[in-house]
Amino acid sequence: MANIVIGVTGGIAAYKAVDLTSKLIQAGHAVRVVLTGNALEFVTPLAFQAISRNHVYTDTFKEEDPSVISHISIGEWADIIVVAPITANTISRLANGIYDNMLLNVLAANTKPVILAPAMNVHMYHQPAVQRNMQTLMNEGYHFIDSESGFLACGYNAKGRMANVPEIKAYVEELLETGEKFKGKKVLITAGPTQEAIDPIRYITNHSSGRMGYALAEAAHSQGAEVVLVSGPVNLPVPYGVTVVDVVSTDDMFQAVKSHMDADLGIFTAAVSDFTPVSRMDSKMKKQGSGNISIDMKQTEDILQYAGENKGDMYVVGFAAETDDVEQYALDKLKRKNADCIVMNDVSDPSIGMNSTDNEVVMLFKEGGRIPFEKMDKMVLADRIIDALAKRWPE
Repeated sequence: MANIVIGVTGGIAAYKAVDLTSKLIQAGHAVRVVLTGNALEFVTPLAFQAISRNHVYTDTFKEEDPSVISHISIGEWADIIVVAPITANTISRLANGIYDNMLLNVLAANTKPVILAPAMNVHMYHQPAVQRNMQTLMNEGYHFIDSESGFLACGYNAKGRMANVPEIKAYVEELLETGEKFKGKKVLITAGPTQEAIDPIRYITNHSSGRMGYALAEAAHSQGAEVVLVSGPVNLPVPYGVTVVDVVSTDDMFQAVKSHMDADLGIFTAAVSDFTPVSRMDSKMKKQGSGNISIDMKQTEDILQYAGENKGDMYVVGFAAETDDVEQYALDKLKRKNADCIVMNDVSDPSIGMNSTDNEVVMLFKEGGRIPFEKMDKMVLADRIIDALAKRWPE
C-alpha cells in the first residue's frame, strides 16, 4: 500500500475529492490532504480529516509539528501526489513557478510523480494560455488525467468536467504498480533529428521535434529506469533524472549508441538522416550562375539495424514514420532490422506528423501481436507505450 497526498483546489469538483480520499483509504492506502484557500470555499478540512484520520494542511505558515517543515516533509512522505481538481488558476501558477500557497509549495519541493486532474468551464479549458500551461507541465513530467465531457456547473454540457473518481483511483494505482517495473534496468533512447553538414553554414535535416523520444525518456525514468537519451539538436527541456548525450550528425548518434549497447531496452525514435554528403566543404558554397548544382551523397550507418543485429539481450523497439503503405513498410522494417517491436505512424497527417504535439500509432510485435493507440498527446502516449512494453518485455 502507498502513501498518497491529495491536493484540492478551488473548484466545484472539490467535493469529489472527499470521495476519492475515501476510496483510496478503503483500498488500504494512507492519505494526507492539502487544501488551498479557495478550496476551503467549497469543502472543509474536517471532512477530509474524518476520512483520512490525518491532519489536513491548509497554511504554509501553520506548522503543527516544529520538528519538520510541513510542505517539504509531506512530499518526502508521499509516494505519489494527486491534485484533484486542479483549476485553470493553479495550473497557470504551477506552470509559471508561482508558489504562493501550501499546495503549490508542496509541489515545488516535491520529487515524486504528480497526477493532475483538471476541472473547469469548457471555454477556460480551451484558452490558449491554459493549453500552453498544461503542455508546459506535461513537458516537465506531470501526469494528466484529462477532463471528460458532461454537465458542468456553469450549465454547459461540454468538456471540462473532472474525470470520475474510479478512473482517477485506477490511474493512481496503475502508476504506483508500474512505477518500479523498470527498476534496475537501463533504457537507451534516441530522439530528434540529425544534421548532415554540407558546408560550415548549411546542413541537411528533417522536421523531427524530438518530443516523442523525450516523452518516452520521461516515462521510462518515472518507472524506475536508468535512462540514457541520445538526442539530436532539439529545443526541449532536459527530462528530470535522465542522462542526455547531445549529438549532431547520424555518425555522432551511431557512435553514442554503440557506447550504450549494454542497455536492457533500446527505443529508437530518432529521425536520422539516411544520407550524408560524401565530403563537407571547408568554406561556404557559393552560387554558380543560374544553373543547378548537385551534391554527392552516401548512405549513413543504419542505427536501428545495427542495434537489431548486435542487440544481445537488449529488447529493441524501432519507430516507422511513413507516408505511404504505412503498415507494409513497418512490418518489413520489423523483420529486416531484427527488431522486437516497431511503432508505426502515418506522418502524412500533419496533426500527428513530425513536429506535432499529438501522435497516433500502432505497436507491432515480432511475435505477431499489435496494440493500436488513438490520437493523443505525446506525453500521454509515451506512458501508454512504456506501460505496454512493461507488460510484454520478457523477464
